[in-house]
Order: sequence, then structure tokens, then C-alpha cells
Amino acid sequence: MRLRVLTGDMEGYEFDVDGEVVTLGRKAENDVAIPLDPRVSRFHAQLTRGDDGTWLLEDLESTNGTFVGRRRIHAPTPIVPGEAFRMGRTWLRLEEEPPPQASAADAVMLVEGDDERRPREDVIVSVQPGTEAGPELDSTELARRFDVMREVGLTLGSTLDLDELLGEFLRSIMRVVPAERAFLLLRDPDNGELTPTAVWPVDDSGEEMAISRSIVERAIEERSTLLLSDAMADERFGEVESVRDLRIRSAICAPLMRAGDALGVIFLDTTSATDVFERDDAELVSSIASQAAVAIENARLYTELKGAYEELKTAQEQLIRSEKLSIIGTLSASVAHDMANVVSPMVTLVDLALSKGHVSEDTEEALERQLQRMLALVERLKSFARPERMEKVACDINEVVVGALSMIRTELHHEGVKIDLQFAEDLPEVQAVPTQLDRVMLNLYLNALEAMDEEPKHLTIKTELDGDEVAISVSDTGPGIPPELQARLFEPFFTTKKSGTGMGLFSCRRIVEDEHGGSIEVDSRVGEGTTVTIRLPVGTQA
Repeated sequence: MRLRVLTGDMEGYEFDVDGEVVTLGRKAENDVAIPLDPRVSRFHAQLTRGDDGTWLLEDLESTNGTFVGRRRIHAPTPIVPGEAFRMGRTWLRLEEEPPPQASAADAVMLVEGDDERRPREDVIVSVQPGTEAGPELDSTELARRFDVMREVGLTLGSTLDLDELLGEFLRSIMRVVPAERAFLLLRDPDNGELTPTAVWPVDDSGEEMAISRSIVERAIEERSTLLLSDAMADERFGEVESVRDLRIRSAICAPLMRAGDALGVIFLDTTSATDVFERDDAELVSSIASQAAVAIENARLYTELKGAYEELKTAQEQLIRSEKLSIIGTLSASVAHDMANVVSPMVTLVDLALSKGHVSEDTEEALERQLQRMLALVERLKSFARPERMEKVACDINEVVVGALSMIRTELHHEGVKIDLQFAEDLPEVQAVPTQLDRVMLNLYLNALEAMDEEPKHLTIKTELDGDEVAISVSDTGPGIPPELQARLFEPFFTTKKSGTGMGLFSCRRIVEDEHGGSIEVDSRVGEGTTVTIRLPVGTQA
């Protein structure tokens, strides 16, 4: 077993993990020393091997904590190979030693040509009885065919676009095989029907191009590439109506086999008496067909995965909008209450002005002040509700925290929540989208508010400069979160609320990490409360 450093000045370093107990920290006395990270404590954490070979990660009361994922741990926590954890700013991953690589002699099995262990999907050229092999290819033709195979290989690695792949396969074949027409047919996954997917040459006249179904079905049934050097004289197909009607002189049909199933076929034909397909042509098409089958399956899987991702992304965006509307609903109630507090004294001031027939200077100032308060409340709600502008600007984090807090201060007051603000002075600005940070902070405030259902209710908001990052932490005095749930807090659709969408913290993570290049983490202990900390890079565009 070994530990690999994933980030920081020591990125790429590896440490052997051999003992039953492995200590980690900044001091050189540790088994794993991380001396270049100032946020790592002298003796920060340790790994302990259990009797069953499992590993437990334990924090040694470090100053800045040990995190598995985004969750700060407070008790020995199981960790498996491949799982990453963080001390200070340094991410590490526990890895198993790679198995010894087999030699070429061990990896390659040599079999006789007709070995019965050959898989059925292997492509075998089936030729017309009595057909002789063609003349030996000269060096120029061999070089051309080699170039075609190389181009096909490069195409496989260059794109997952199915249409582009299929067109390239046919174009490559037509460079070296004397065919008049080339078709690629794929089986529809839903109904099993063969559908023409690519044709060469491309015909824009709109006329239908027919091919022999009998030849195609025979190739799929036999799982072999069929070569018909003289189709009209071939006893298998010479009397087939489609062969006679289409005046097919020579044809090749190669099935696209993958895991025993025919994904489709490559079909080539010619009516020319001089351009006759030979065994070498069929073998080349067979080789390309085997590569094409792999590429087609990969492209299909990619397309399906991309479609599923787009559907999930759309669903997530809809739920995020629902989450945002839910926050707006909470804000509306809070702002409406504040506006009522503004309007009530304004009515009195207006009545007083009307009764006296004139407005004193003091009354005018009071009226103006109340009007400005009301306009500020309305503008605050409008700015949050309007579509977000993704343009980053220089932001004072203290102002962002206070601005978002003012939107629900009335709600917090009604619930009897005591607010403790611990702001660092002279914080450098961060490049951010203000409305997005408003959403993040409001989500954290509302989560804290819902968590605190018993006295005392304290909400502590702290900002500080931590190296080249500005850190904002939101702490509540709620019941805390069980460790088994903490690892899932940022998953989409995961929620412990009866009416929650499970998109609040997921949305926060997306905004902080994906949109702003920061990080978000949680520190919670059952019975003591929860702290969520956001870190944003200073100054530069994320």
C-alpha cells in the first residue's frame, strides 16, 4: 500500500505504507512528512491497519482538521484504496500497489488455425467455392492498405461522433477496394431492423439505392464476411432475384460483430466485369469491420450517456430554479414584513403633513428616509429574483455576507436567533458573481435556521484571510449531522427535509467550486452543531 500526494508543492510524491500505524504531519519524525504545507499540524493524523486489512484514518486533534471528501472527521474513519483525504491544503490518496505486469509470452495465446476455442464472433472470410486467392499485392498497394488501416485507427481515437465515424470508414474502404457503392447498415436497438446509416458515394438526387437483403442476412447468419467474386455464377446467390435485378457482379458483406451480436454490416458491390473483389479485399474489409464494431459501440454508448447527462442536467437546473423560488418565497415573506414596518410610519407622516397643510423639514427627512428604505427592500428582492448575470466583478465578502443576511434578518429575529458576526478587517476582494454568492449564503443561512429548533439558537458568521483564500464560515447550534449522512450532503437530490428538493447544497457546491474555483466543506458533531466553510481564491478570475 502507498500514499500519493495529489496537490500542493509535493504533488506526485509517494510514500510506502508498511506498518500497522502510519503517522502523518509536518514534522520530519512522521512516517509521512508534509513539511511544505503550513496548515498541516506537526502531528496531524494517523492511519491504522485493522486485523482484516482495512484502514482507519484518525485526526490527532490538529488545528485545521482532517477531511474525507468535504467532511471533517472527528473519530477514526474507514478509508479504502482509491479514496482521497485532505490535511491542511494537501490532498492525499491511499493506493494499492499495482500488480506485476504479465510478460508478452503469458499474455498471448497461440492457437491453431481451426482451434475449436475460436469465438463465434470472429470474422472469417467465406468465399465462393473454387475461388482462388488473388495475385500477390505489390509494395505500393501494400503501403496504401497499410495507410488505410492507420487512418482508420486514428479516426477511432479522434471522435465519438457516430456520423463522422461511419463516413470515414466507408471513405477509407473506397480508397483501396474497387467498389462502385458502399453501404453501412446498423441494427436499430429498439426494433432490430437494419437501417442504412452511411452511403458512399453520396447521392443527392433523391433516388433510392437498393442492395441485396439475401446477401446481408446470410453474412449475419454465418457471422462471416462473404466474398462473391462472381455473384451471378455463385450457386448460393446466382438465382436470387435481388442479385439478378441489381446486376451485381461482385460483392463483399462484412458483419459488424460485437460480443456475439451483429450491430450491422458493411456492404460493397460493383456491376463492372473488370473491377472484381478478391480475397485480399475481403480480408481488408473484415479487419476494418472489426474495428468499426468497437468504435460504433463506443460512439453509441457515448451518445446515450451524453443524452442521459443532458436530461439529468436539465432536471437539476429545474430543481435548482425550484430551490431558488423557494428562497424567494421565504424572502418575500420577510421583505413584506419589513415593508409593513416601513409603510406604517409613512402613513402617519403623510396624514400629519396633510392635516397641517405643509411639511416640516424634520417630517420631510423622515419621509424620505422611509421611502429610501422601502425602495432598498424592493430592489434587494428584485436583484435576487432577476436572471443571473454570469459576469464576475470584484466583491467585498463582508458586504456580501451582510447583504444576504439582511434579506432574512426579520425571519431570524422572529425565530429568536442570536447573530454573531466575526468579520476580518481589510479582506482582499474576490472575483465573483454577486447574485450567485447571495444564493449560496442564503442557502446556508436557511439551512442553519431550519436546523435550530431548540434554544439556544446562535448563528455565527465568520470571515478571515487564510493564505491566498478568503474563508467564510457559517456555524449553527443545531443537533448536528450524523457521520453517515455527512458524506452525502452535497449529492444531488439527497435531503433530510420532508419538503426539500435535495438541490440546495448541491447548488452551493456547483457555484463555489465549478463557477468560482473555490471549495466548500462541512464540520459537524452530533449534539454540538454544524459549521459550513467556503473558501474563495483572492483577486484572480476563477
